[in-house]
Amino acid sequence: MGRHLVTSLASAIVAVAQLGFVTPVFAQSSEAIEAARRVNISGRQRMLSQRISKAACFLHVGVSTDGLGNQLGDAVALFETSLEALRRGDESMGLGPEQNAAIRAALLVVANDWDMFSQNLRMALSDGLVPRPALSGIDETGLQLLVNMNRTVNKTANIYGDSLPDMPLILSLTIDLAGRQRMFTQKAAKEFCLIDAGVDVEENRTRLARTAQLFTLTLEALQNGMLGMVMAAPNDEIRNQLALVAEAWVGPKAALDIAASGDEINDTQRIAVVNAMEQVLVLMNEAVGMYEGAIPAPE
Repeated sequence: MGRHLVTSLASAIVAVAQLGFVTPVFAQSSEAIEAARRVNISGRQRMLSQRISKAACFLHVGVSTDGLGNQLGDAVALFETSLEALRRGDESMGLGPEQNAAIRAALLVVANDWDMFSQNLRMALSDGLVPRPALSGIDETGLQLLVNMNRTVNKTANIYGDSLPDMPLILSLTIDLAGRQRMFTQKAAKEFCLIDAGVDVEENRTRLARTAQLFTLTLEALQNGMLGMVMAAPNDEIRNQLALVAEAWVGPKAALDIAASGDEINDTQRIAVVNAMEQVLVLMNEAVGMYEGAIPAPE
């Protein structure tokens, strides 16, 4: 594992909290279960911000557009519903209203970012197409939304991990990191598409190389653990699921590396990123859900 990549992952984790090693032995409570759900759903919002931008880009490029319009609409609806649930509660999502003032304030910032992002998106889609000049604006406001959503997830993981005795910080942060993997699949696909569309090509090549590297590095950390920072897969179910993610990642990763290196992109690579990456997302999303069940009941 390269030193600069280890430093990147460590920096991302330390930005969440100052960690000490916590032995992952914990009891189950309704508060801990809801906290895990809250970190999971908050983390999913990061993914949705990039999924929306990705779908808009591929609609512009015209690659495998079947279902992309629905994908875009579904992602917008889920982001809006989830943001409301995180703020005010939603019984169907297993969430009560957010009680922590710092998290509520962070979610308000996200809501303001969402208003700007969704406005840009609506303007771009007014004629059913996504014109190339609109892609930069969508990406810029989507990245701002991602930055503040990420801060909100980190704050949520830290506060709940610190305050609940049966929700250890290392578990809370591991769920956060596992959830971030979902975002990386969509961010990488978006960056691939922006390169293909000729939008900020050199910058997106640099971003894409980093995004793909961080996905690989984080996946290894989730599988094997990183002392004091990331919990190794806590049971066979999660361990096996992460192995499936690693297997599914091989094809899209090869296509992403080609685009990041500056080589010509062909239809085979486009299909791998549009379609095979969805399988990586599905498998990773299932893995994140499994972490919610990793809080064992007391004996």
